[in-house]
Amino acid sequence: MVRQRGVTLIELMIAIALLAILALAIFPLGRAWVANAQITKTEKLFLEAYARAKNEALRNPNAVKGNTKAASLEITSNKVHVKDSDDVNIWSVDIAPTVTVTLSTPCSQEVIFNNNAHNITTGCELYTITASGGSNATGNL
Repeated sequence: MVRQRGVTLIELMIAIALLAILALAIFPLGRAWVANAQITKTEKLFLEAYARAKNEALRNPNAVKGNTKAASLEITSNKVHVKDSDDVNIWSVDIAPTVTVTLSTPCSQEVIFNNNAHNITTGCELYTITASGGSNATGNL
């Protein structure tokens, strides 16, 4: 009697079906992982921009005095900008198109610093970073 080796077509189809079910179960976890990674990266970039804006305000190269704008941090749809007192862009960074950065309601997406690097935008203390499928990041400025 000769023994045959290998797998039958039915065994192969069952194995492929099981792999497909596992892949479908894992896909949402992968999407959430990517979204959370984008949120984390965006938060780091946003906080770096915040620190740069405060540093620019302390440097105060335009010799702004009093409680007026020495530097600002502005958020647009896909960028974070650091600007000096003349609204000249001195640093900017792209953020992922799937990520949204929002500030407290009164801020209108801009934080303004005086020459002591004090936030003079009233009511602008909170930020939220969101991405579809991820866990939101929130924090205080």
